Amino acid sequence: MVNRFAPAIVSQHLPEALRAMLVGEGAFRTRRAPRGTVLVRENDTADHSILLLDGWISLSKTLPSGDVQIIDLMLPGDFALVGTRMVPVAATTMEALSDTVYVLIGPEQANGPSAASATLRHVLAACILTTQSRTSEMLLRLGRGTAANRIAYALLEIFVRLQAVGLTTGTAFEFPITQQKFGEFTGMTNVHVCRTLRRFETEGMIRHPDHKSIELIDLPALCALADINLPLFRQEILMRWPVPA
Repeated sequence: MVNRFAPAIVSQHLPEALRAMLVGEGAFRTRRAPRGTVLVRENDTADHSILLLDGWISLSKTLPSGDVQIIDLMLPGDFALVGTRMVPVAATTMEALSDTVYVLIGPEQANGPSAASATLRHVLAACILTTQSRTSEMLLRLGRGTAANRIAYALLEIFVRLQAVGLTTGTAFEFPITQQKFGEFTGMTNVHVCRTLRRFETEGMIRHPDHKSIELIDLPALCALADINLPLFRQEILMRWPVPA
């Protein structure tokens, strides 16, 4: 489903510079996809980017055996470079993990001479760097970390990113990802994910206010398990605003 851009959709998710760009660029239209929709498949032809306005999207790779590894999660306010004119092939499969609202950004918009296009280029460059930072942190834990280390890191990463766009209440946030998908993100089986989360809950580090949300009760304990310095981690994975002129 495609609609004219509605600024209210993302009023709390995006910095003012980015909202102004989207409202001022008449070509932008919002698109909606319900949970479970595959937006693009690995190896599809693609030359565009996606700006996620609301919801969660996974980026995953699949082995010939069918085993899936989620390599990143898009959260509200995130960009993803799906493909370019020079490399017009999608590197990952993108699936809506919840109901989503997003914008497609084509080459003509990203490469144009306008101030909006310049803002887009700055943001896309910053997103590439922050994505690389997140990916390297997760790869380190996938290769060297324990189950507790991986789960604690994943929870903290999601919390920090959602907090930055005003989508947390204290240390609680909506958690629409299924246990299976969370296992694909952390490289673990459903059973192992369930066991580790139950341990965290028993030890008072997390709780579930309801079946759709999670609260991180003991941030210091989770940071110790994840081997994270939280202030430094925020600097590494979050963009800094305003965008340069």
